[in-house]
Amino acid sequence: MNSKPSIQSGKPSHDSMEQSAGLYIRQSFAPNDRLAVVLANKRGGDVIQRIASAERIAAPDFQAWLRFQNAKGYEVYVSMNALSATATGRTKADVETIRHIYLDFDEHGTSAVEKLLERKDLPRPNHLISTSPDRWQVAWKVDGFAKENAEHLQQALAREAGADPAATDCSRVLRLPGFYNHKYGRPFAVGFQTLSKETYGREHFPNFPSEGRLHREPLNGHTGRRRDPSTVLSQSERDWAFAKRALARGDSEETVVAAIASHRRFEKHNPQYYAQLTVRKAAQDLSAEGAPAREGNDQPNR
Repeated sequence: MNSKPSIQSGKPSHDSMEQSAGLYIRQSFAPNDRLAVVLANKRGGDVIQRIASAERIAAPDFQAWLRFQNAKGYEVYVSMNALSATATGRTKADVETIRHIYLDFDEHGTSAVEKLLERKDLPRPNHLISTSPDRWQVAWKVDGFAKENAEHLQQALAREAGADPAATDCSRVLRLPGFYNHKYGRPFAVGFQTLSKETYGREHFPNFPSEGRLHREPLNGHTGRRRDPSTVLSQSERDWAFAKRALARGDSEETVVAAIASHRRFEKHNPQYYAQLTVRKAAQDLSAEGAPAREGNDQPNR
């Protein structure tokens, strides 16, 4: 694959902005898929979540409500996988069907995505979403993935491609194209490019060995008790394991705290405190095991 992403020149028209969100939803999901739409006002700290069918979210009146909220400064996100019929939240347990494999590039994004598109072992992404200058989200439509399979693939691809390792859980929300990103001084119009209309299966992606060391971690620090390999890790345990690996390879505590806080910003009442506590415990465990976290300015591979 030799195609490279290109940031669209010029300001999108009002009509194209209004149409792109509904078009993206219709291209990405089945009409009856239940999705979570999350509105987050970073300045006021307010978060609004609505769960509705893809067909309902793409409807003109729902889109008009989203545009109204976006104009007030709310960021607009959508879940990338379909929720169960009884879901009232957006946890991993609420996810019923995996619809996408996705990556979030927020460091040297354009060059990283260009390299991704040149890989011969990956199918062509369905969508490239430009979330701000030099920052991208990449999404493949998929079928036949279990939740654990999807997360494992995303984690492995994030490590190899330099994407955000905190944006690999199956309950993740990503920016919805067609709205403005208010994170920076000047609002940025989030747009998308369609590169493929195919739906991919597991056979279209490379196989990565499982991270057996996750299951070899002590259950409670250095007590010597081991986890049953058949037991599924909780999200908090995954955060703790991620923090230990990142600290062990030399990432600064500040960097790891920021990654976990961003990853859990919609699930925790105080994500910054939760992240600091998780990293502190991970550092204590490393020290007790005789492998103290290294200090330095190394940045994570993302």
